[in-house]
Amino acid sequence: MQENKDNYLNTLSQAIVKIQRRAEKQLDWEKLVDTFVMTEVATRAKTTDSQLVLGRRGTGKTHLFRVFEGTETLKGKVVHYIDCTRLGSGYAGLQLQPKEIAPKYFSSLMNEVGTRLLDEAVRMEAPKPGAQDRILNELGIGLARYLEPNNETEPFNNTFNYRQISESLENILSDLQIDRMFLILDEWAQIPVSAQPYVAEYLKRAILCVPNISVKLLAVSYQCNLSFRDESGNIGIQRGADIPDTLDLDSYFIYEENKGFVDLFFSQVLYNHLSAELNWPLDVSPEGKRKKILELFTQLPAFIELVRAAEGNCRDFLCIFSKAFFEGLRQRREAKAISILDITSAASTWFDNEKYANFRDEDGPRKTLEFIINHVIKGYKSHTFMVEATKSRSPSLTRLLNERVLHKLSGFYSNPDKPGERYELFTVDYGAYIRFKGTGNEPYQTIMPTMMELESLSQAEGKYMVPLDDKRSIRRIVFDPDSLELRAFGNENQMEKGLF
Repeated sequence: MQENKDNYLNTLSQAIVKIQRRAEKQLDWEKLVDTFVMTEVATRAKTTDSQLVLGRRGTGKTHLFRVFEGTETLKGKVVHYIDCTRLGSGYAGLQLQPKEIAPKYFSSLMNEVGTRLLDEAVRMEAPKPGAQDRILNELGIGLARYLEPNNETEPFNNTFNYRQISESLENILSDLQIDRMFLILDEWAQIPVSAQPYVAEYLKRAILCVPNISVKLLAVSYQCNLSFRDESGNIGIQRGADIPDTLDLDSYFIYEENKGFVDLFFSQVLYNHLSAELNWPLDVSPEGKRKKILELFTQLPAFIELVRAAEGNCRDFLCIFSKAFFEGLRQRREAKAISILDITSAASTWFDNEKYANFRDEDGPRKTLEFIINHVIKGYKSHTFMVEATKSRSPSLTRLLNERVLHKLSGFYSNPDKPGERYELFTVDYGAYIRFKGTGNEPYQTIMPTMMELESLSQAEGKYMVPLDDKRSIRRIVFDPDSLELRAFGNENQMEKGLF
């Protein structure tokens, strides 16, 4: 019996270590498709509108669009995936102003686009007479010669000959008989934030204006700066106008906001990744996949705890699962499945080693997190708090959001007494607060409790709640990241300040 169990766990171990947690590293196309979980997100990605796709690192942006690239290509569509990381080779370390470095990124991008179009021309079957010659001429004369920025620095819109570039692209696509080209720009965050609005402006004038090119711009939510306004007007891309559709992956997979869907989604994520190594059948219903996955856990709450710990992030989900398996289950000879304790321990370790370690030497983010832990979690027994919308992009908060130490929920919230003042809702990462589980400082875990759940709270806990509607409430804690202060929701006099 023990031998059978050991063989099973050994086989499972080999499968888990082979799971590829980064889609761009997965070279096996079939595995990339097999591990993908189909949701309405994939349907939205198929729009021919240019689209901004936002999400923290690890939410699945690259996986989604690598699958999109492959499946649409098989249908005869033209899809070109470009990793912006490769555009900035040698630029990041240069001490250049945004206006100086942005043209370099754009020129690199257009050279990459030109190379892809040249490949398309070479692969043409039975081209029309003269088509290939015209394409080569447009690439070499009508496009390449206009990728060198003009010497003029003013006005800004004369940096490139946008009309010539866009017309050359239209002519090339016409000769290639391409009625729709999808251009996927991944890792937009690798372009320096200060230069992003200028690169976006070039995109708008030279590419977005080409009717049969659809741009899919993939960006990290809190490292995306598409526009600003100066004395000459708006520079960059305007959401809703230049890019009509925004797909925010961070808003889809938050357990507290959509428990049933998120639970089922993550069970399929785990099943599909294991099936790629264990040859489990894929033609199984989502409920069937969930049932199989639950066999790996001591009980349903253990799996739910893993989903909570992931905070809507697929990569964190797989990494915490792996740690729970190897550093929890495999260390206990008598254990048969992953327990809640395995999950909480793995999440805490993952937080310390892979998140906190990235900013512990930075005073601003570290002190901000310390204040939140000491005053929000310990003081109010909460892991949620509000921030005025005008202060939600403070450098320290942005840094913690980028490291997935804080998470932002969708929507805005307002005080009935101050209807013009809006707040955004933040939660602290599971790995940061779960160490207080079972102690006097354990926070109330539900982000948005129902009225029935509210009735079970003590009077002391209940006084810190503010109703959103007739079904949900949230903590009445407002955090000021600039002064490191807390106040009760809507009450300027009830202030608490942290000292360091």
